[in-house]
Amino acid sequence: MTRSPIRFNGLVRQGPITIPERDKRIILAMIDAGLKDQQILAFFSQPGRDFNHNRISRLRKAPRNSGLQPASTVELQSFLDRWAASSNLQNLFSKLTFNRDLSRQWRVEYRFHPVGQGMLHSGNLRNGHRKSINWIYDCGSVTSNKLVEDALDNIYEHIKEKPGEKPLIDIVALSHFDKDHVSGIVYLLRIFRVDIIILPFMPLWQRLWIAAADKFDVEFLRFLLDPAEFLRNAAGGDQPRIVFVPPSDDTPPPPIDPLPDPDPGPDPDGDERERRFPEKADGRPLRIRVETEHRPDLLSGEIPGSRRVETPAAEFLRRGSVLDVEGFWEFVPYNDANQAQKCPPSFPASVEPLIAALQDATTSAETKKAFGALKRHYDKTFGKKNRNIISMFLYGGPATKPVDANFSPEFFFESTGGWAKYRDYTRVSTDHFAVLLTGDGSLNSSPRRTAFKNYFSPHGRLSKAAIFQVMHHGASGNSSPEVAEMVAPRASIFCSDPTKGKKHPHADVVRQFWEYNCVQVDARRGWMLYGTFEF
Repeated sequence: MTRSPIRFNGLVRQGPITIPERDKRIILAMIDAGLKDQQILAFFSQPGRDFNHNRISRLRKAPRNSGLQPASTVELQSFLDRWAASSNLQNLFSKLTFNRDLSRQWRVEYRFHPVGQGMLHSGNLRNGHRKSINWIYDCGSVTSNKLVEDALDNIYEHIKEKPGEKPLIDIVALSHFDKDHVSGIVYLLRIFRVDIIILPFMPLWQRLWIAAADKFDVEFLRFLLDPAEFLRNAAGGDQPRIVFVPPSDDTPPPPIDPLPDPDPGPDPDGDERERRFPEKADGRPLRIRVETEHRPDLLSGEIPGSRRVETPAAEFLRRGSVLDVEGFWEFVPYNDANQAQKCPPSFPASVEPLIAALQDATTSAETKKAFGALKRHYDKTFGKKNRNIISMFLYGGPATKPVDANFSPEFFFESTGGWAKYRDYTRVSTDHFAVLLTGDGSLNSSPRRTAFKNYFSPHGRLSKAAIFQVMHHGASGNSSPEVAEMVAPRASIFCSDPTKGKKHPHADVVRQFWEYNCVQVDARRGWMLYGTFEF
């Protein structure tokens, strides 16, 4: 017989296949979940490792007293999530039915997208078969705005439920107003529906201080003049709630309380199984509790006489409150605006006519001229030093310790356009898997670090923070050696473009976080952590 010239490269099985015990446990769990033999086979049979579905049938028929036990629900869900993340089969897995109480099962994803010198983080939280919570923290880049739009398109494909619909982002948080953190917000509002936008409150004089530090950009200027109106106009017919986070005081928010279970409503089919597990039947969304209040004391900081500014109509997050998801998960914003420079007493009166001229300008030439006069006045008053030192931190994590958890990290490679699993160095656990996002925040002084620690340490929040986005792309001026030891993260995320501009991250900051699993996210590589847990 003539030997075939084709090289099969080990992709054709040459002998019997042994199914590892780990895979057998997953198969048994899939059997218990109601999958058919052929459906299960698709996960395990592959070139060079093909086997007949009768092997699964024998496992199905074998007595369960042989010592081999099915994988736990958390292990099975983690296995399925890895498949979903790499092969876009999320919708299939969301329909699986488990023979357990899914109300105790949660799934979370953290993604840091490859946008270069900028920041785009997205996340997803799901309980059982209920509709998930989706969030985004910052969405900008100065490397290329196309990177931001591509990343947002990736999120769109990941969370959309029906072709052609605008998926819902429940929470969009903007840490501050630099372009490399907000340049993609208009595109985001074009392709998504957004329920809540949270951003740090800054008085008008301080917002325009940011504009005066940059080149003339009429769209960016409109955004800074009135963020609430700008964002509502960009959203079109979808009107998100605009919630400003006031300067955080010295009192951290107390632990959240579980929300009462809502009435699941009538059971149209009268099925006993759906009565026991209503979250499978009704697809209820997870509820987010956001408490707001009026803050006339803050609005007094606006420039007297300024016109067409809708900030007074916006909502302010109530002091001492958080964004609360069903009493099980919390988002805790921290606005370190108290650290910012104060407005000189004589400045409002002197700058008000210049702001009025800017607002009254009707042509591009008039706007540019008014902006130039405003910029010169700011430069004369404050100099040309760093002006946007305010950045809203955001903590996200479970309110109580889960009883079980399973996590897996992955990298995104721009060259392949997909996510790939890698060796796990994160050491996340049931005690440590919260995320702490910092934007361009600064912890470079003892007062700042003390205020930060006093805000997040009570109630165990800081000790739970395993995924830490290092401040300001890893800039030396925003960090200090004490920060890494204080936070002790399991993964230290640097979102930057090392080839551009100031070439962040700086070497001294990388050394500070070296023993805390440094992860570089740039224009070509992203990072994701996903996992399942139970309360």
